[in-house]
Amino acid sequence: MGTLGNASASLMACSSDENPALAGEVDDSWFTVDPSASRSGAVARSLRRFWRYNATTALAAAAAGLGQEFPKLRRAVEDFDVDRPLAPRLSARLATLMQAIAMADGYTVYDTLQSWCDDPPETWHAEGCAMESIAVHAWESSLLNEVRATRVEGVPPVHFFPVLETDLRPLHAAAMEALAMIGAVDPDMHAEIVSHVSLIKIFTGRGIEGLSSPKAFGAIWLRMPEPDEEIGWFLEHLVHECSHLHLNALLAFDPLLTNPNDIHKAPIRPDPRPLFQVLHGTFVLARNRRVHRRLVERHPELGLEPALTRFEEQFANGLAVVKESAQPTPRGRLLVDSFRV
Repeated sequence: MGTLGNASASLMACSSDENPALAGEVDDSWFTVDPSASRSGAVARSLRRFWRYNATTALAAAAAGLGQEFPKLRRAVEDFDVDRPLAPRLSARLATLMQAIAMADGYTVYDTLQSWCDDPPETWHAEGCAMESIAVHAWESSLLNEVRATRVEGVPPVHFFPVLETDLRPLHAAAMEALAMIGAVDPDMHAEIVSHVSLIKIFTGRGIEGLSSPKAFGAIWLRMPEPDEEIGWFLEHLVHECSHLHLNALLAFDPLLTNPNDIHKAPIRPDPRPLFQVLHGTFVLARNRRVHRRLVERHPELGLEPALTRFEEQFANGLAVVKESAQPTPRGRLLVDSFRV
């Protein structure tokens, strides 16, 4: 499924050009398909600064609307250390609060603030990359409902279930082994994954392989792999979903396209999709193609050639649509021009 929702209308309250917290900070060199350890770190840090600014603004709006102060929470947000990774639930909490304010939903504003007030600030930072089932936390509910409500004409409904009593420790070990293999062949892609992905949510079902959302930046959702296919599954989907996250981060700084909602043939999905999703698909396929080319050369025993062939074909299809139909912004043009056949 890839990215969920329109990234250009993500968790951010305003564009980076309007945000004094990021004045002069966004670098044109970020707008490329090529992963980079230094660029991914800079993008992630700026995104957290962006989150802190918008969280401060949203809390001020909530305080004014409710006629009630919550100084400890507001001070904790103002003091947040942007040099350390942000736990995904904090992005989700801000997205929920902002939507509730926009909808004048006072109960949800109150409830979200209460859950945030009870969340110790010393736990707001993510450490490492954890793994757990879906449906573990209350902050997931709106995203789970959105996925389960997805309907595509001519396609069976999505089934999206938690894993209940499954021991995920062996699966987590397989994911970390795959991540190490990516690091051995592509240190820059590895650095981006480490920078962006702090939580892997596992589910069972059909109709969807994985997804990510700017509403919970740092988390990725992946279907339970088939037995004996764990390494190949994570080699593909860690790169795929991390690339969605990275492009969502870039979209927080620039819309990239002036015609994002034009409908076109998608490189991965069977149904036509908005052009911003075609751009997403093409972007992640370029990264999957890059990493799998190196893995095929280094690890022929893994039998990744069919996957690489699929990535090559899908990328070519997506690139043709983007080249023909995209109307990019200046920074979007930098990104599109970085795609290579």
